[in-house]
Amino acid sequence: MKAPIWLVLAGLVAAGNPIYAEAKDKVFALVPKAMNNPFFDQARDGCQKAAKEIGGIECLYIGPADATEQEQVELVQDLITKHVDGIGVSAANAPAMAKILARAKEANIPVVTWDSDLLPADKALRATYIGTVNEQVGVEVAKRAMALKPNGGTFCIQSGGPAAANMNDRIKGMLETLPSDKWKQVDGCPLYNNDDFPLSLSQLTDLLAKYPKIDAVLDAGGAPQMVTQAYRGLMSKYSDRLKNNDLVMLFVETLPMQMDLLREGLSHGQVGQRPFEMGYQAVYVLNDLTAGKSVEDPITIGLDICTTETAETCRKQ
Repeated sequence: MKAPIWLVLAGLVAAGNPIYAEAKDKVFALVPKAMNNPFFDQARDGCQKAAKEIGGIECLYIGPADATEQEQVELVQDLITKHVDGIGVSAANAPAMAKILARAKEANIPVVTWDSDLLPADKALRATYIGTVNEQVGVEVAKRAMALKPNGGTFCIQSGGPAAANMNDRIKGMLETLPSDKWKQVDGCPLYNNDDFPLSLSQLTDLLAKYPKIDAVLDAGGAPQMVTQAYRGLMSKYSDRLKNNDLVMLFVETLPMQMDLLREGLSHGQVGQRPFEMGYQAVYVLNDLTAGKSVEDPITIGLDICTTETAETCRKQ
């Protein structure tokens, strides 16, 4: 049985956790979808750097250990109860998160979303979104697929949580870009792994076995690559197809292990966001909001589009 969030927070205090090491003038919580994802680690680092630069700010980086939508919602609810000075959240389940953030608005706690936004109808519940234009992420993945497979073919989209707005926007970008007369998605897709890395690899394994002639796998995230050695082992079975662009593998993010896989020829492209910048800007924006300043909406951060041809020079996250 999981301990309640308040008890987890209390335990961190009692254990002398560094995030509670000293009192600060303001406490800004940066809430990722999961604490076990290296993508979000970079946002944490950006948050901590900004807090140090400003001074008197505590970056409280806290989220579910695994990608658990309900636990994220409960955690944000607890932060609202404790009345932190500001919240930056990557919403795993946009509708569910919106219901809780309505309470933050009532409590006059400024909120920003980053990485994954709320649905359009709920955007008034946060001051701004900080991150990429996620439809464009999907567009860039699709454009790379079209460049490698000009005649089109069969494909499958793999994604994270079905209620994650950022993932759904990426899927939309892919599907609206791929010509429907040339590209056909195989039955059973998209595949949703809920950011469960081992599950994502199992899904990929089953997909390639079921459709041995599939032309492309377009991933709205990078989950299979997070279990790096297992992914290497799987893709080594398809080395000839990968080398000849017979099977095209495309992913989102440009984390170090992903760039290694790109250089090894085990993917054909990585469309990377800049999570460090998201966490960094979230603190500055929340600080401005607590000072009564207005902020832009959205605050857009660029992309890094890395291919096998540019792997050695492309930005490394």
